[in-house]
Amino acid sequence: MGHGEASARGTTVMTGDCLTCVKYLMLIFNTFLVMAGCFLLGVGLLVLFGTAVLSEMLMQHPVLSKTVFAVLGIGSLLFLLGFVGCCGALRENRCLLFFFFMLIFIVFIAELAAGVWAYTQRQKFFVEDLQKEMREKYQGYAPDDKYTTIWNKWMVQHECCGINGLEDFEGSLFRRKYNHTVPPACCLQRSPTGNLEHADRDKCLNGSQDHINVQGCYKAGFKTYEVYLYLAGALFILVLTFELLAMSVAMCLFR
Repeated sequence: MGHGEASARGTTVMTGDCLTCVKYLMLIFNTFLVMAGCFLLGVGLLVLFGTAVLSEMLMQHPVLSKTVFAVLGIGSLLFLLGFVGCCGALRENRCLLFFFFMLIFIVFIAELAAGVWAYTQRQKFFVEDLQKEMREKYQGYAPDDKYTTIWNKWMVQHECCGINGLEDFEGSLFRRKYNHTVPPACCLQRSPTGNLEHADRDKCLNGSQDHINVQGCYKAGFKTYEVYLYLAGALFILVLTFELLAMSVAMCLFR
């Protein structure tokens, strides 16, 4: 009898220790989700309000602006998930834990599907659509047109031309209006003041590649923000991993 009582007491202690361990694991995973949510919210707000040219560029393109708002939405959702998970773990509330599990399962599937879709469709939505828009809307010399002004700033700032290169202006509104190969924003800046000599300007506008920034803006933008894009990808994989672990721990704690 004494041996049985000791064994039962030992089992109870071990169960209590396991429960405490699972609870702390749950708190750790959900604290990370809260931090990841705050980080994504910060990145989204920084992109929207931190850099004037970049934020203006994003607002001019529905696909790019929707991507930023999606990041803000995911950040908010992760913050909410982490908060609910922490409350459920601390209170050991089965309803909260089950709600957390179902919610994070849905978010996990949605994020995974969105990540795969964005990776496989990036060429179409981040290159082909931008090329089509540029051909239809870019005017080259229209200071009153916001779309044109923003692209001129972007091409001068990043020393690039078109989306993939100067061939993006073939059959474009700009070329039909002015019969120039490229706009002045694509030209190499020769003088210290940033202005082109008259002869150089003419050669550039007529398509002399010695006087044109031949690199496309897609590649130039990728080079500029490459580190941030890789960090975002690493964070995305890390978030998915922690969500999977949090689901497992939540179900253990629920049971």
